[in-house]
Amino acid sequence: MTTKDQVIENLKIWIKKTNIISYDKDIGLDCDDKELVILRDLKTQKEVYVVSFKTEDQIEYNKKGEIISLFEGMLCFAYFDAETLELLYIMKKAGYIEADGSY
Repeated sequence: MTTKDQVIENLKIWIKKTNIISYDKDIGLDCDDKELVILRDLKTQKEVYVVSFKTEDQIEYNKKGEIISLFEGMLCFAYFDAETLELLYIMKKAGYIEADGSY
């Protein structure tokens, strides 16, 4: 198993365990190569793996089977420490999700 596969598997386990966020299984999870980034505190520079994914669309239907509401999934980025392969945080359009599940 490659490092990227391990990172993706760690994210899948975290998503299943916390049940806070979902991902579109048709699109899947995409892990980029290791890169040096400045973290969100704007001070710390760290090597990370970034996994991009889209959350599932939320679709509501009426009794006739017609769509009455549609919330399209959002693009998210999960940051993993390149040394420990542990989740640092998930960046989404409306803020961040911490590794402990808090917002």
